[in-house]
Amino acid sequence: MKRIEIIFSQSIEEDIFLALKPIPAAQFFSVIPGIRGRGYSEPKMNDSVWPEVNELMIIYCDDESVGPIRAAIDVVRGKFPGEGLAMFVL
Repeated sequence: MKRIEIIFSQSIEEDIFLALKPIPAAQFFSVIPGIRGRGYSEPKMNDSVWPEVNELMIIYCDDESVGPIRAAIDVVRGKFPGEGLAMFVL
C-alpha cells in the first residue's frame, strides 16, 4: 500500500482531475483545499502579495498504480512547467 500526496496550484485543479480520470486507483482520493506555502515555484499564500493557494490530494493505492499516476502527473507538469506541482510517494 502506498500513500501518494500531490500538491498543486489551485489553477490547475481541473487538469489534475482530467489526467487522473482514466486511472481506477486514482478515483478514490481526498482533497484538502486552501494550502498555503512555498516550494520551487512562486509562493501561494492567499494574501494580497501572493494571492494563489495550493491544494493537497491524497491517494492510497497499490504499488502497481504508482507508475500510471506518476505518468499522468508528469503530463500535467509538462503542460504547466511554471506552476507548482509536486508528487510524493510514501
